[in-house]
Amino acid sequence: MVSTIDERGTLSSRPVTIQRLDDQGDLWFLVDRLADWVGPVDGSPIGASVVDDGDTWSSFAGRAELVSDQSVVDELADSFSELYFDDGAVIVALRLVTDRIEWWTAPGKVAQVVQLAKAKFTDAEPDLGDSGTLEV
Repeated sequence: MVSTIDERGTLSSRPVTIQRLDDQGDLWFLVDRLADWVGPVDGSPIGASVVDDGDTWSSFAGRAELVSDQSVVDELADSFSELYFDDGAVIVALRLVTDRIEWWTAPGKVAQVVQLAKAKFTDAEPDLGDSGTLEV
């Protein structure tokens, strides 16, 4: 989910497919430049929430950068990308220039129940995962 500040000054989120996570920790997406939410985001604060395999959640925060260079768009595109866009869409790259990444991990639901039960009967702390922050 990508979150931006809308015309009311509040956060608004929408699902967008990640095309790339680069070596600097920046996320790249393909978006329609004509979509209402895309126009005002260039240079604005932006965030993305990502979950992988159901046990790791990540939050990326930074600034939005729109890239209209066709070679960049072509490099990011794959066989499914064009299926998401209507005829007449102006496809550009949206780069989330990351300055902070936060993450959380947790075992699956069954493992969590076992940890909580074990903690109840042994007065031990349950192992319910880990978290951290990386300033980029």
